Amino acid sequence: MTGGASWDGGASSAGPLPTVVDTDMLGRAGITAAFVVRGRATALVETGPRSSLAAVLAGLARAGVESLDHIVVTHIHLDHAGGAGALARRFPDALVWVHPRGAPHLADPSRLWSSAARIYGDAMERMWGGVDPVDRDRIVSLEDGGRIDLGGRSLRAVETPGHASHHHALLDEGSGILFAGDALGVRLPDIGVVRAATPPPEFDLSAALSSVARIAATRPTAVWPTHYGGSSEGVAPLEPAEMCAAAEAALRSWAEWAEEARAVTRDLDEAAALVERRARAGPEAPLEESQVERLEATTSYRMNTWGLLRYLDKRSAGAGAAPP
Repeated sequence: MTGGASWDGGASSAGPLPTVVDTDMLGRAGITAAFVVRGRATALVETGPRSSLAAVLAGLARAGVESLDHIVVTHIHLDHAGGAGALARRFPDALVWVHPRGAPHLADPSRLWSSAARIYGDAMERMWGGVDPVDRDRIVSLEDGGRIDLGGRSLRAVETPGHASHHHALLDEGSGILFAGDALGVRLPDIGVVRAATPPPEFDLSAALSSVARIAATRPTAVWPTHYGGSSEGVAPLEPAEMCAAAEAALRSWAEWAEEARAVTRDLDEAAALVERRARAGPEAPLEESQVERLEATTSYRMNTWGLLRYLDKRSAGAGAAPP
């Protein structure tokens, strides 16, 4: 099912707060979440990877969820949507909602898998557990501003490219909570630092900054990033305006460090080491090694540097400089 379909329910009255389901991604608690939103129908926002299927099903059972009507992903990266095909088989009546650019890759994930393999190499199966296709007739392309009617409340798509060109944030119009995906980066429940998420191959700094501004202008009551929303264990939660300001500052800092690195080396590992030193001497200086390790499980110094260098090189080539 494609063509920008929308179940337009309009603004909805407040209902129960969304429930956080820990996907236990990579066997680690508190780094990647999925979210249950309930009206008369029930939606799951984000799926985690296929390797997290058992943990997600257990979390749904603990939340009293026996069936799903909708499965919604912010974007198709494997830590957010890798379990969509497996969950769709487990809940055969659920529609699967995704940005139009992402829809073909849920139906045929072969290119998605091969692209990710260039980044993760031999660790693919261990990390992600494979990826299953979603039946094409169950996929709904969700356009910017489109709503998913849950009966008494709705989810509204807010197009937020930058981290990926096919990225949506999703506003729960019942609670006012915005599920930010990776558009605002990473803030884990025991770590107060906001780390940017700038992976290859599509990261675009200009689009990412514009998306942060758009989220701020949406004026949600709270923002819950997938890594890791809905929890303030160990650190005070940030108000939406504070989170957006921190996300913008993180994007600008990481881009500055990457530019410094590109000026002295074209070797990715050397550049990533330089960026890591800058982060560890700056905003991540107070963190313990165990906290840095948890952040690395979401988006790493090397991956962020790689995505930023690709962006900088493409920008330079577009401006007429010799391509790398």
